[in-house]
Amino acid sequence: MGNKQPAFTIHMDEPDVTRQKKRMMSKRMSSSEEALGLKTAVASMGIRKPLTPIDNPMDLSFGEGSPSIMDMSIVQETEQRINVNHVPDYIEDIYKYLREMEVKCKPKAGYMKKQPDITNNMRAILVDWLVEVGEEYKLQNETLHLAVNYIDRFLSSMSVLRGKLQLLGTAAMLLASKFEEIYPPEVAEFVYITDDTYTKKQVLRMEHLVLKVLSFDLAAPTINQFLSQYFLHQPASSQVENLATYLGELSLIDAETYLKYLPSVIAAAAFHTANYTISGKTWTDSLAEVTGYTIESLKPCIMDLHKTYQTAAQHTQQSIREKYKAVKYHAVSLIDPPETLILS
Repeated sequence: MGNKQPAFTIHMDEPDVTRQKKRMMSKRMSSSEEALGLKTAVASMGIRKPLTPIDNPMDLSFGEGSPSIMDMSIVQETEQRINVNHVPDYIEDIYKYLREMEVKCKPKAGYMKKQPDITNNMRAILVDWLVEVGEEYKLQNETLHLAVNYIDRFLSSMSVLRGKLQLLGTAAMLLASKFEEIYPPEVAEFVYITDDTYTKKQVLRMEHLVLKVLSFDLAAPTINQFLSQYFLHQPASSQVENLATYLGELSLIDAETYLKYLPSVIAAAAFHTANYTISGKTWTDSLAEVTGYTIESLKPCIMDLHKTYQTAAQHTQQSIREKYKAVKYHAVSLIDPPETLILS
């Protein structure tokens, strides 16, 4: 027998010259309390003095109403979650930034040809499983999109044996959860979902390797983010929004077909297909002006997505279709696709 094949093989186009520097930086991170200035801050506190009474004491009377009735408007206002991508004054700048970053964070379209031990079908099975994981732990759809982006970018630079592919997917989902979720699942839960195939130590080591290969660039623009931008410019019904989201998610399964497209292009194709399916409307001139994409330039991706939509019920992986049968998504995966699309 020959030498055992390593689980991971680097095949990067350019050497990463910053890795040694990052290793040295991580060593310096284990510094003492004195280096953080904690003791100095405590020692600098002066002698405690009594508080000075204020001239306008708080009125504690509740009037005629019940003491239990309180004005919650301030609390509700502060608790409203603000989407930084939806700030009207910066929409154009945000969209321009996302378009620049999607090119930087785009995986290589033909990376699977360099993988000696895994196939597109194995990747599809992994993504299908990650959809189930996301539903099990009620994770955001954005978390799934980020995880798939991390996987594809990692595989664009590293060869992985099939026995470690699920470990990569688990670590990518863990990283995406930490980046996107308010309360991400614990590492132990990610170990559990693999049926203890991998240990906590293995998951954490893989997480560290993914971070190094991605150069810690985790803020990758996704199809979801671009759909949100398009909905801001061209408001649509919730049914259209959910169908577009469903179509965008279907594209995650098929790397061979969709990795050649940028997320902004897939999002535009999903928007057009969903809008035409529900309302009979097509890609508008205003959207073409804002995005720079004409219906003609989107035609190849729209045709691919329409075909994926038509064959979704026959696809081997069904987790996405099952997910979008739910009432909260308006059961959009049960909507029959149109036989033809207007592409002019």
